Amino acid sequence: MSRIKLLSFDLDDTLWHTAPTIAKAEQVFYLHLQTAAPALTAMFSPKALREHRLQYLSANPGLEHHISQWRLDSLNQALIESGYGEQSQELAAAAFDVFYQARQNVQLFEHCAKILAELSQDFLLISLTNGNADLSRLPISQYFHSHYRAEQVGAAKPAAPLFLEALRQADCLPHESIHIGDNINDDIAGAKAVGMHAIQARLIEHAPEPHPLADLHFDDWRDLPRLIQKLNSSTR
Repeated sequence: MSRIKLLSFDLDDTLWHTAPTIAKAEQVFYLHLQTAAPALTAMFSPKALREHRLQYLSANPGLEHHISQWRLDSLNQALIESGYGEQSQELAAAAFDVFYQARQNVQLFEHCAKILAELSQDFLLISLTNGNADLSRLPISQYFHSHYRAEQVGAAKPAAPLFLEALRQADCLPHESIHIGDNINDDIAGAKAVGMHAIQARLIEHAPEPHPLADLHFDDWRDLPRLIQKLNSSTR
């Protein structure tokens, strides 16, 4: 009988709380721009710059699943609008690097690293994210076989490509895998649609109630191995 071979993990709000991470990165990013491009910050407040970024996406929907390129291109456009001309591309690249580095400064949920280390002894771990977090920059990357972002495959969860790539890498069937994530649509529905098991992470304040589509759910990382073992036993 088959058994669980692959554990795929969402990142944002599953391994760490995303909102404070992004908020801090945005602060560092804007402080950099105040020095590097004062004409831009005189024209755009942090809120106005975010609104400009959203408007840019509306005009360029092809960037929807390419978050890093979207941020870079919209910033370049804002710099042009602020009068930086030929300097805009270089300034945008430098500012994006500042943001991207700060965006990786995450605070893992309690017990997360310890549990990942334990799980990696028995299962293949792969990360799947719609965001632009770079797991390879973090110490916990040592526990993962590979990492995939939506911008790499040109499609975001709940679409199938990220899940199917994980299954291909693990050389396993959907019922031999479990996806762990917080988002009901992107993670739970997306994984179930391709035949994977799904465990709902409920780790942030005001997390969605346990959803019937999820096989199981947890609000403490220490509970996850027991839930995985429960699903593992049911597949034998």
